[in-house]
Amino acid sequence: MTTADLLGHIKKHPLGFGCGVLCIILGGFLYFRADAEGEKQAEYEAKSVEAARIVSNVTTSKNLPEQVAEIQALANDLEGRLVRGSQLAANQQFFYKLEKDTEVKLVDVRQNSVPKKAGGTYQGIPFNVTVQGPYKQVMTFLNRLENGPHLCRFTGAVFGKMTPGGDAALQNGITLTLNLELLGQP
Repeated sequence: MTTADLLGHIKKHPLGFGCGVLCIILGGFLYFRADAEGEKQAEYEAKSVEAARIVSNVTTSKNLPEQVAEIQALANDLEGRLVRGSQLAANQQFFYKLEKDTEVKLVDVRQNSVPKKAGGTYQGIPFNVTVQGPYKQVMTFLNRLENGPHLCRFTGAVFGKMTPGGDAALQNGITLTLNLELLGQP
């Protein structure tokens, strides 16, 4: 087939030739565009996830000022409940006040050295406390310590029967030795 035959064939069927050329161009376009489809799909999914995150942020931020105020109030309450490791007298005064309120005998109260921890704003301030008294009063002391103004964690407790002798009112009492930590700052 020569060029003249090809030109004659094109002139005889111009619509078919135009459609054939158009099919070849569109096929090439689809072939090269198919490679970009995966990239476009990944980009679409990433934008969908980001849009969902933004919508979620908008819906949950409706009450944001009230929530911030509530969190600040809770933080202030927590700050008020902390003990300071450097204030030995004030910390011991807390236990003496509990002794007076619960009418137990505070045998020993010692603040141990505060361990040096790297990281964290708050840490436990360790104490060793020994009290004596009737069971009900010792349990009241323990309850007030647990539900008191400071956040408390018990690391050890030993209950024992009172030793003979000593105060006659405490003959049927118990001795409670506690190892505890009060949440605070060094």
